[in-house]
This record gives sequence, structure tokens and C-alpha cells, in this order.
Amino acid sequence: MINQDNLNRIIASRTFATGTHNIANRLVISDLDARELLCTELAEHRLAKYSNDEIASLLNANDPNLGWKITYAARDVVSKHFQALGKQAEHEYHGQLANIETGIIKLANGDKVENISEYQLVKVTQQFATQSSRLFCDLLLRFGKTETMAQMRLTNKQFNRKLRNCLSFISKHRSKFDLVTDRDKDRQLYVLNSLNKLDSIINETQVGTIQDWIDNHTKLVNEMLADSDVRYQGAVLKHWETASNKDQYAFIRCCIKTQNKAQLWLDQSNEAIKQAGEAQSN
Repeated sequence: MINQDNLNRIIASRTFATGTHNIANRLVISDLDARELLCTELAEHRLAKYSNDEIASLLNANDPNLGWKITYAARDVVSKHFQALGKQAEHEYHGQLANIETGIIKLANGDKVENISEYQLVKVTQQFATQSSRLFCDLLLRFGKTETMAQMRLTNKQFNRKLRNCLSFISKHRSKFDLVTDRDKDRQLYVLNSLNKLDSIINETQVGTIQDWIDNHTKLVNEMLADSDVRYQGAVLKHWETASNKDQYAFIRCCIKTQNKAQLWLDQSNEAIKQAGEAQSN
């Protein structure tokens, strides 16, 4: 257990403050709540095996390893949060995403940076046959080679062997992975999640206004308006409150239609994934 003196010194560090703000922004919570989550993560995981004397020594020496532990602990807090929501969404809504659209991980691909949703990452890692491979893939995609080797206590030779084994497994089971990394599915998940949020705003189960939602989903709104019966589309797009009732109702009907289409597409996709998994196990 981290004593109060060490905890106060950690909290006062710039790295801790940065981690706290990142957690607060990603999870949309107060800095105070984010600080409590980060302290718990450090105490129970990243610094759990360190004595207070060892922690004090790291602090006195301004050891960069302590800063990395704080940084990775902050990432762990966010990852665990979205993993939990992803599992809840999968269990309760059969694969629908509900209010976890901010769960985005940035992956370096050569000179490019690509985004992958937390939900999609979980789906990808679940395709591996062993827990060890699932953990290896998850850590590697989230944190890179160095952190993966440290967490799993791998030598460079062991790391390369596990990487080759994972790549070989992916190659042999390409069809399974294609099903869960389909960009079309990402798009349908985004559409459904966005429209679920609009539905929550309309039903006043979530804070926000329809105009704010429109402003934050301009591209999607324009796509739906192009396929709607809305007569004065500019009014709906820019001045929702003063748009005619007829156009408002026409837009909402279009949203419901698009929402249902996305749900049907995902239901069919999830069934295909299930059947592929069953065929693989037979």
C-alpha cells in the first residue's frame, strides 16, 4: 500500500497531472474522479509490488521508469473502462455499441496512424486460440513491443517467436479476422451508436440537444438528408428549433429508418461471425 507521503508526491508530479487530465477527457468525468481511478490503478497494479522505500527512492531520483508507470497506468484505466463497456454492450445488446464511441486506439502503421475502436480490438484478440496469444496481441497493439516484453517478461527471441506464431495463426484463419476487421462493420457500428445517442437525447435519458448532435455529426446528417423527404434541409442542419414540424418529423423518420438498417446489418454480421466460429471449432 502506498503511504500518504509517497502518494502526495506522485499526485504532485506533472506526469500524474497529465494522466489525470487524459482520463478525465476520455471518460468524461471530473479530474477528482480521474485522480482517484489513477491512484487506485497505481496502488493495485503498476506499483503493487514496490515497497514504500522503493517508491520513495524512485521519486527522489526522478526515475523516468516511475513516470512511465504512471503514464501506462492512466492508459490502463481508460482501456479497462472501455473493455468493461464493450463486454456489457456485447452481452446486453448482442454486439451493439452503446455510448462507447470514444474508445479509440491509435495504431502506427508505417508512416500512417490508423484508428481502431476498443470494441474492435477486443473482437480481434478474441479470435486467438489461447489466453497467452490474446494477451500478447492486446498488449502489442496498445503499447508496443517494449511494454509488451516488460509485461510478459519476454526476451527478444521469445517476443519474435510469439509474433511469428500470431502472424501464422492470422494467416491460417484469415476469414475469421476479416469478419471482425471489416471497415463496413465499423461504419455501421458508428451509425448505430450515433443514432442511439440521438435517440437518448430525444427521450431525455442523455444530456444534450438535437442541434448539438447535428453539429457533431454533420457528415452523417448530410448523408441522411440526401435520402430523406426533408424539404428545407438547410433549416434542419443549421436551425433545428425553427425548422418546420413537417421537416423535423421527416428527419426523425429517416433517422429511425437508418438506425434500423444499421441494426439489421450488424445482426446479420454477428450471426456470420458466430457461424464462422462454430465451423472453425468443428
